[in-house]
Amino acid sequence: MNRTTVLRRKLVYLMILVVMLIPLYLLGQPSGGGGEGGGRLAQLRGKYDIAESDLGEISPASETMKLASLGLRGVAASLLWKKSHDYRVMHEWDRLKATLNNIALLQPHFDKVWEFQAHNLAYNVSTEFDDYRQRYEMVREGTEFLTKGVNQNRKAPRLVWYTGWFYGQKMGMSDEKQQFRRLFSEDEQLHEELLKENIAVDSPEARGPTNKPDNWLVGRLWLNRGYDLVESGVQIRRQTPLNFYETGPKWRLKHAEAIESEGILDERAQNAWQLASADWKAFGNRSVPTTAAFTIKLGQLDELIRQRADKIETLEEVAGDAYLAARAKAIEKLGPVQRDALSTPEEQRTKSQQSIAEKAEDSISVNYDEVARSAQQSKQLAALQLVEDIKDLDERILKTEGYRKQINYPYWDTLALAEQEERTVRARRLIYEAEKANADAELEKAIGLYEEAFEVWAEIFDDYPILVIDDTAQDLYESLRRYRIAIDSDEMPDDFPLKAFVELMGEYGQVDQDMYEQVRQTQKDLAAKRQAELEEEERRLEAEAAEEEAAKKKAAKEAAMEEKATDDSEGEMKADANESPEPEQADSETDQADKAEVKEEATETESEASDAEVSGEEETPAEDGSADPPAEPDA
Repeated sequence: MNRTTVLRRKLVYLMILVVMLIPLYLLGQPSGGGGEGGGRLAQLRGKYDIAESDLGEISPASETMKLASLGLRGVAASLLWKKSHDYRVMHEWDRLKATLNNIALLQPHFDKVWEFQAHNLAYNVSTEFDDYRQRYEMVREGTEFLTKGVNQNRKAPRLVWYTGWFYGQKMGMSDEKQQFRRLFSEDEQLHEELLKENIAVDSPEARGPTNKPDNWLVGRLWLNRGYDLVESGVQIRRQTPLNFYETGPKWRLKHAEAIESEGILDERAQNAWQLASADWKAFGNRSVPTTAAFTIKLGQLDELIRQRADKIETLEEVAGDAYLAARAKAIEKLGPVQRDALSTPEEQRTKSQQSIAEKAEDSISVNYDEVARSAQQSKQLAALQLVEDIKDLDERILKTEGYRKQINYPYWDTLALAEQEERTVRARRLIYEAEKANADAELEKAIGLYEEAFEVWAEIFDDYPILVIDDTAQDLYESLRRYRIAIDSDEMPDDFPLKAFVELMGEYGQVDQDMYEQVRQTQKDLAAKRQAELEEEERRLEAEAAEEEAAKKKAAKEAAMEEKATDDSEGEMKADANESPEPEQADSETDQADKAEVKEEATETESEASDAEVSGEEETPAEDGSADPPAEPDA
């Protein structure tokens, strides 16, 4: 090969390179001012909002690192990730921190880097310090690192969510939560930085009862910022929508729990629970995407069930006998006890039959397709449409129930309703004061407060049985344990208000809501029966006492009458003995009195006769015509 051939090849290669630069220039030409124009790649970046300026703030240091890698940014990042893992295993936190900072410069739009580094600072590096103030500084540095990541990733809702989660979970649920919450509320420098990030820490939405920023409420503001970002059209990545949306309302609930645990047990706590309940209700009315082709609203389960019942009722009217036959066929597959409960009229069912009938209704599986096919020809189309609607509602109900169970939606909803009542706040205040009195060795005062609180908690559990599965139930059980130590007795009387709760917690270590309701109802029935027996026994004793009292009064009255009669008799005898004359003289006086009386009667008779003659009156004859003979005077 001569020199001419070599030169010719070099020229050909040079021409090919020049030709290849033309399409590269056309494809990679940067855009002009305002993001307009530019090459094809610039236009695509603008179309899909993936330009550097669209993703977030442009960091000069990051751009320099990218250029310095000479196109080997991916290789460099991979090597640094491996080193970070090694440093983490060896607990070399300073080197780990520096390595992750370099990765962030190479991959500023990879949000996992920011999450990893923040977690490293708050959870790993902070534990290396003994003083909680130094640990707080590491947590604070982790939150600041997340804030930088948010600024460089404006379209990363997951990163915004993680920042809000960090403020709540790390500062509000760690072992040093009391100290961290206090330090955060007093950290004015951090508050100023948050204000620059448009987090309104000076608004009532971020301030707690002490009128200082609260970590739970500040975290909620970050989460709301993420919600606004999603509603603007940005998609959620690397996270389920259900978990993404539940955290903000839950931070309200956690805030209310936190202030109560710190001794805020008045109308401020009630107000916090009312706001939390409103947030949870709003979350229940939010459309949450699912793995199916539709969205659901967690708070509208009852509405879906009502709509399904209406559809079934309409199908029954349209299909007529076909529906009744299908239902009867489904009932035949049930057990005899269930069939007997369903055949018994509702007003005649016992409590047990009512429960069995309700469960049996849920287990009845009617073949709606068969019902539609068996309907009259003219009504089959309407029946088929109703069947499709019922199937759609069944799927929505199934999804809604499943999602509600995932986050325990009914529990938090009920908790917020129960906690905003004055009696619940009072029950917590009584327990708080009882624990304080117990710690101060004021046992008599503590026992009284415990017993008063237990009566209120029994009422609350009766109205909201779902609360027996709450963390509060565990704390209450510990209070019950301390109460039994204070009274020096492990036995609870039958009328103890939380007897069912104590028995179930002692046997299983936790309480199932349905089991508690069943046991509590059984105890109520037994207590009512025992109360009725006691009342009957009391009435019997009262009747016996009344009869005995009446007998005593009667005996006393008879004795008084006998005594009086005896006294009167003795008095008459004494009077007769004092006033009676000699026997012969008494007889003479008696004869003289009799003669005087006879003489007086004769005089009266003569006077009447003379009066009749003077008046000229005659004696009226008797009905038989005879006249009565004139009365003769007594001798």
